[in-house]
Amino acid sequence: MTGAGPAHRTVSLHEWHVVGADGLPARHRTVHVLRALRPGLATYTYRFDSREARVRAVRGCRAGAPRPDAHGLTAVDLVLPRTLAVGETAAMEYETLFDWRSVPPPQLRRGMRQRVERLDMRVEFSPLRLPARLEWAVWDGFGPDATVRAAEVVTLDAEHAAHRFVDSAEGVTVGFTWAWAPGQEPVLPRE
Repeated sequence: MTGAGPAHRTVSLHEWHVVGADGLPARHRTVHVLRALRPGLATYTYRFDSREARVRAVRGCRAGAPRPDAHGLTAVDLVLPRTLAVGETAAMEYETLFDWRSVPPPQLRRGMRQRVERLDMRVEFSPLRLPARLEWAVWDGFGPDATVRAAEVVTLDAEHAAHRFVDSAEGVTVGFTWAWAPGQEPVLPRE
């Protein structure tokens, strides 16, 4: 593809994250609708900050092999079933599956270098392990080494979940970060 500017715009992005009774992320599901801004859009590159994860396409795409990307991230190309023309949309659903070999940071975040028109983020905790503190946060960058620049405390609802909806975002990383009570920090099971 040639031309300046992004090849697509995210029309809507739904990120649903579940933390299990062991305190580790158990599953993560994404529903992503994008619109082609240039002709020939055939793939979307999904980047995430764990080498201990893999991506499974549920519908609307096929997941390529993971590869190292800039800033310590991992990238997976999600191949659309057909190439899009300008203005056409595609809906993808994919899961990020985890193979924990180390305890991950207690956070769920999404970096948006390009404009996202609607972002829906939800984190749910097992009732057997609830965080001592939960915050909605903004980070100062996109990579794993980014730090929280602003945060506000949020409370869990009756389903032990927190939810945020953002109408429009660009050039920012947002999400949830939490802390466990002393002695409740997750530990990997011994093999």
